[in-house]
Amino acid sequence: MKPAFLTDAQIDARALSHRRELGFRDEQGIDFMILMARLKARYPNFAYERVPDGQLADAEAQWDSETKRLRIPEPVFLAALRGESRALMTIAHEVGHALLGHEGILHRAPAGSQAERLSAKVRAMEYQARRYAAALLIPNIEAIRHMSAGEMSEHFGVSMSAAMLRKSELK
Repeated sequence: MKPAFLTDAQIDARALSHRRELGFRDEQGIDFMILMARLKARYPNFAYERVPDGQLADAEAQWDSETKRLRIPEPVFLAALRGESRALMTIAHEVGHALLGHEGILHRAPAGSQAERLSAKVRAMEYQARRYAAALLIPNIEAIRHMSAGEMSEHFGVSMSAAMLRKSELK
């Protein structure tokens, strides 16, 4: 199945809608464990699983659409608990695959993976999940568009590079 074509504006709108459906205020950062609890409450088939380091090879996390399970390696899980920006982005990326209805076993791995290079479908889903993750963590609303990248990074607990990229997207 080919993933639905979504414009950047449509991805942003879906992420904002999901943020609100999950009970996060627009100006609020997203806490990892609250996100996991709210996903489970809203989508009863959704589950996450902590897996030993190395079990997913080079993947930082993995979404399996058949089992509706997010697999998170132990180091990424612990980093997300501490609020580390890369781990939060990884979780938001996989949540993007889940809530955008992407099918298959998908994972966040180093950019330019072999699957991404060989498959237009995988490239499209990975692009959408990356865009969704940024939009979920930093919503596209008027008040936030006036923040500097530094303010976005600090306020939403994302890396400066992620905040700078998001700032450029919100112009």
